[in-house]
Amino acid sequence: MASFTITSGGKTNFPPTQIGDFAFALENNASRIFTLEDFTTETTPQYVDPENDPVSKVKILTTTFVNCTLELDGVAVTLNQEIDIADVVAGLLVLEDDGADVLGHLEPFTFTLSDTGSNQFSSESGEMLAKVNPIVNQPPAVVGDGAATIGYGETLVFTRTMFTTQTTPAYSDPEGDAALLLKITGLPAVDSNAKTAQVFGIKLNGVAVQVNDIIDFSDIDLGLLTYVTDTSSFDGLATNFTFEIADVGSGIFVG
Repeated sequence: MASFTITSGGKTNFPPTQIGDFAFALENNASRIFTLEDFTTETTPQYVDPENDPVSKVKILTTTFVNCTLELDGVAVTLNQEIDIADVVAGLLVLEDDGADVLGHLEPFTFTLSDTGSNQFSSESGEMLAKVNPIVNQPPAVVGDGAATIGYGETLVFTRTMFTTQTTPAYSDPEGDAALLLKITGLPAVDSNAKTAQVFGIKLNGVAVQVNDIIDFSDIDLGLLTYVTDTSSFDGLATNFTFEIADVGSGIFVG
């Protein structure tokens, strides 16, 4: 008896049909660890596969990096490199900014995805765009206390070092920026009965300094900031004033 065999083909599994773009902010000289969601649910539009198969691999199509490096487990990724999504989930795919451009910049790369059903890469592609922020100059980290001793009737001429390297602790700035401005936030105590009250205290070029006056360190470098001792009393005394310093980079006062 003769027989007739009919073979039915299985349903064709298709690669992903939709892959989107994703943009994110990155701090200067920082890194971004990519996640599965960065390539799928966080993109616009979101990842779509006809059979709802999950992602299998990421392929890097193009890069135009200037100050960034895309690395897989510490090794630079090359064009057309295929990356298992398991490595992405494990946190091994990282974008590193080198911090060389302090003004901020854009770092894009394009990619495509394959699915677990077809194991084929989509003809669609997406763009990953890092928006690297400009570096923010930080204010002084440490502004310390100063001290000086002078004799009766003497005038103290302030120097830059009295407010910086000779303080306890010493002045410190994250970027190493020099001190730019000095703000007087509190004046030395004054004897209200002193007949010479108008001639002693903190002076800038001979003029009495007031609370919240801002003094450029260039004037201090010229020796224009002084403290004139109260000579109305023959007894020794200790007095103090408070101040804040702003640095060249940030211009923010810290006390």
